[in-house]
Amino acid sequence: MQEFIAASSNSKEILNSAKLLQAVNIHALIYGETGVGKKTLAKFITPDAKVFTCYELQKDISQKVLDINKQTIIIEKIEELTNIDLLLSWIEENEIRIIATTQAKKLNQKLNDFFSITLSIPPLNQREDDLKLLTQKFSNEASKVLRTEKILPSKLMLNTNKNAHSLRKSIYFSYLFETVGEDEILMFLENYMFTNLQGENSYKDFLYLFEVPLLKAAKKKYKSQVQMAKYLGLNRITLRKKLDTYKELL
Repeated sequence: MQEFIAASSNSKEILNSAKLLQAVNIHALIYGETGVGKKTLAKFITPDAKVFTCYELQKDISQKVLDINKQTIIIEKIEELTNIDLLLSWIEENEIRIIATTQAKKLNQKLNDFFSITLSIPPLNQREDDLKLLTQKFSNEASKVLRTEKILPSKLMLNTNKNAHSLRKSIYFSYLFETVGEDEILMFLENYMFTNLQGENSYKDFLYLFEVPLLKAAKKKYKSQVQMAKYLGLNRITLRKKLDTYKELL
């Protein structure tokens, strides 16, 4: 059974509703942004259900190659469905139960009327306790996959602004970073710049790759602009100009 992490109060309510859906034969819609756990929750409700994209399901229904009757299926991104009547007729004829996921805030009215219940999963930045458990889970996973010792939570470079996908990626990167030295960093930057080198002002265009992380590190370490200017060897006016230039990235 898929594990839907539910430590936050709003996630616990969602999980309780999902448990009820395990025992009743009704159509359910799961709404949320990318990477919040929609598919995981759907698999928690119905672990043995086959997962379809809208494209492949419509194709299989049209070609009459599906041999499914009185079963539950999961449909991902149901907002991409282009032939609603075809799907609804097939569901009725074969007594199919649907658990669907969507990122769309509004669906076709026929689909809205079709689903008996909608579970809305909040983004990760509204689920602080879930975020902590997901961080532990992905850290354990990265340690196992990369065959390395677990690193301290304080060393994890976490990207918590988006979703679980970006969080997992940032944790794996943190583990890889532990084995990276100056040579690898320079090689990585060289490859990135070589791939993206274009135009006649490339030096200025790429300068932020050096200055932004340096300013962020100095800001974190020295706190005040006075101390930052001192240890970076810049006068305060120059420092303020750079901080203003990169304010959206800092």
